[in-house]
Amino acid sequence: MLKKRGAVQRKVIMLGSSFGSIAELAGGLWRSDSGKRWLVPLAVFLSVTGIVLAVAATVEALAPFVYSIF
Repeated sequence: MLKKRGAVQRKVIMLGSSFGSIAELAGGLWRSDSGKRWLVPLAVFLSVTGIVLAVAATVEALAPFVYSIF
């Protein structure tokens, strides 16, 4: 039988994989020959904002403070 992972372990896995994906996205945009380097700050900002909102949604005590910023 497969062991179900805990909530903390799932969050750590999500955060760990998301930072690698953001770095790969930024590197791919930076190395592209089509002149899309200007998209790198936008892509990183939107990705980090998404991570902050995902973390804020999982931590109930933190969510009202983070949502008031946006």
